[in-house]
Amino acid sequence: MMTLLKRYVLFKFIRVYLVTAIGLIGVFLVIDLFERVDEFFSRDAPLIHLVSYYFYRIPHITFYMAPQAVMLATVITLATLARDNEITAMRACGIGITGITLPIVGAAAVIALLILAGNEYVRPAASKKMNYIYYVEVRKNRYFGQITTEDIWIKTKYGSIWNVNHYDPNEKKMSDVRIFIVDDHYSVTKRIDADNAVWRDNKWDFLSGSVRTFNENGLNTTEYFDERFFPFREVPSDFEKASIQPDELSLSEMYQDINTKAIEGKDVTDKWVDWHFKISYPFISIVLALLSIPLSLKSSRHGGTLFNIGVNLAMGFAFSFLYALGISLGHNGAFGPLLAAWGPNLLFMTLGFYLMLTLDSERTLPF
Repeated sequence: MMTLLKRYVLFKFIRVYLVTAIGLIGVFLVIDLFERVDEFFSRDAPLIHLVSYYFYRIPHITFYMAPQAVMLATVITLATLARDNEITAMRACGIGITGITLPIVGAAAVIALLILAGNEYVRPAASKKMNYIYYVEVRKNRYFGQITTEDIWIKTKYGSIWNVNHYDPNEKKMSDVRIFIVDDHYSVTKRIDADNAVWRDNKWDFLSGSVRTFNENGLNTTEYFDERFFPFREVPSDFEKASIQPDELSLSEMYQDINTKAIEGKDVTDKWVDWHFKISYPFISIVLALLSIPLSLKSSRHGGTLFNIGVNLAMGFAFSFLYALGISLGHNGAFGPLLAAWGPNLLFMTLGFYLMLTLDSERTLPF
């Protein structure tokens, strides 16, 4: 059961966090506004588009600003408690540093879970509306987010490679179609060319084309046809893939998209890194809280609040650099997706837990 003193620390942290988060989001919005406002006005976009764009941008900013807000809120909360000698009074009552700061770590964990849930259920829908306003309403790109209809190349989950010059999703009709059937060594064993292909009676009806087979010596046979059905398992939905921005996908949608691309034979290493990034990033809030607590309590003895904030900002920048480096190395294939996205978190979280659990010994940091 939470004691009165722990509730006091918790509510104090929450109040500071809300103010800090709103402040960081506001600063980000103002900076971004100065970068984009000229484009909105130069294209004669209505004011409602500008307001709506930044309204739907808030979940995106919140996702990235939450860990920094937790760090600053932790520093300010502990600096305020130390300044007013409240930490000394709590320790005199027999409450250790770990007990005093546990509500902050718990709140950081709840914030991380809320951000993760928002990333799954709120941010994708908001990003879709935000991107539609920016690319379609402002930039007048009427093809943004629509199904690709020209020069389609796709390796389907059934192993065949299709090249379609034009696809009409309304009529389920293809023009200038080339299909390559490959073996396990990616050697072409059959090629089908057709002027048109129409989805009819739940199968593809190919019109005016040819079928060529190949063996180890090259071209084996050639057969021409006016109309023919082939037993392909591909359906129109396999070709009706809209162009979607990564931030418009929820974790479950992103997972399905990655698996589909993997079945099609595409390299999805960088996609897995991005998927793990979207999960691991919110938990930076816990990491920064665990690191900020010992740094704040130790550095507050050697300087004021500004010095305290400076020390923690330096720590935050160092962690952010290593985290970004891990993600970059993951994209380049040097690290696996799990190590790239979770390695820095686990390393610094372990360090943070160690410092937290031994904080009362007064011998954990060399100052």
